[in-house]
Amino acid sequence: SKEKAATLNKLKELQNAMGAFSWFKGGPDDRYMTQYILTGIGHLIKLHALTDEEYSNIKPVIERALPYLDSKLKEEYDALKRNTKDMKANHLSYTAIQFLYMRSFFSAFPVAGNTQTALNYFKQQSQQYWMQKSKYMQAMIALALSRMNDSKTPVAIIASLKENAILSEEMGMYWKEFTARGYYWYQSPVESQSLMIEAFAEIDKNTITVDNLKTWLLKQKQTQHWGTTRATAEACYALLMNGSKWLQEEKNIVINAGNTTIKSADETTEAGTGYFKKIIPGEKV
Repeated sequence: SKEKAATLNKLKELQNAMGAFSWFKGGPDDRYMTQYILTGIGHLIKLHALTDEEYSNIKPVIERALPYLDSKLKEEYDALKRNTKDMKANHLSYTAIQFLYMRSFFSAFPVAGNTQTALNYFKQQSQQYWMQKSKYMQAMIALALSRMNDSKTPVAIIASLKENAILSEEMGMYWKEFTARGYYWYQSPVESQSLMIEAFAEIDKNTITVDNLKTWLLKQKQTQHWGTTRATAEACYALLMNGSKWLQEEKNIVINAGNTTIKSADETTEAGTGYFKKIIPGEKV
């Protein structure tokens, strides 16, 4: 609790007067980084990981950051109106999709009135052009639209993702494009798979599918590593979400050593791994 409070306070210190965050302390405000941090706070709220006191402590950060981000979406929309002749064409940016996803965690905080037109525009763009985006972006769009009470598009996206998925008994469920990491933030396999888990858990609600998605994520950790602190945070969030309760499963182990029988049921085992330790005195060996 002490460490968490210190971290939340440090986060408040890093927020500038505009309500934005930067890549480094004292640097210029950055829209992507601010949206990413707000998304992380949204994850904590969704997992009920903050106490009432901690939420009260972080709420001012949310209240200052959201107006800044709303204004940035409006700036993007206004720039499009000034510089493009066909507003009905595909102008759906990665940052706009990230905004829609981030904003879906904070429905209790009204969107600024002068941003509503921009929000409606990019929502419509998402409904129309989701098929032209990567699998990662499609899952992000599905979650955002689902939370905006669109009952059709998210279901269509999930169905499309299912059709293009690879299902392996050993590796679980994943997508071919997740096997190689790209340079940009929206090209990370671990973050992409983590978002898939969130989308399928929330929209499809099929426990078996979610567990298959989690299997691939854990296999990446087992065979190599998750790559970055950002990927690790997203993976942990995904694994804490819906699916079967893996940490509560009990697998009983029986070990026969000579005339001695050791049973895991008789020992205190570690959640998740089932690890336990049994010491046999030397004179009995």
